[in-house]
Amino acid sequence: MQEMTVAELIEQLEEMDPEATVRLAIQPTYPFEHSLAKAVQAEDGTCYLAEGEQLGYLSDRASEDIGWGR
Repeated sequence: MQEMTVAELIEQLEEMDPEATVRLAIQPTYPFEHSLAKAVQAEDGTCYLAEGEQLGYLSDRASEDIGWGR
């Protein structure tokens, strides 16, 4: 899988509702959703999105939209 750049992330986010809640989808074979706690940039320039709390299972629809299928 190709790594995403900040510019590519911003481009995708610009197409979305700016008031929408942000979640992290984790583990394609046993999908969970997590809140997003923080975004930081490390000394090496890498951007990290820090997971907040595990909120529960990812919906089937979200899994399908991501391309994980269920």
